[in-house]
Amino acid sequence: MAHTPKPLPDGDDKIDAAAADGGDVAMIVVTVDHVFLPLDENGNGRADWAATSVETTRVSKRARLQVPADLAKHLSKRDQAEIL
Repeated sequence: MAHTPKPLPDGDDKIDAAAADGGDVAMIVVTVDHVFLPLDENGNGRADWAATSVETTRVSKRARLQVPADLAKHLSKRDQAEIL
């Protein structure tokens, strides 16, 4: 009998799971050389990340941080971050 591997959950499944736990944030790891993100005083993504007048900070590859769920989806779809 052939073994069929279970498919890995995609980013949306991970976001949905986080939302079910009562959170609207997701943990990500940056997968590109760097990405510019608006960060709060704790070094995590800000809820108003889509605003045009928000100051951004360079975040290096392999950095792990919490960001709003919609930002996590956005970065994942652009292959700039992986949702953990």
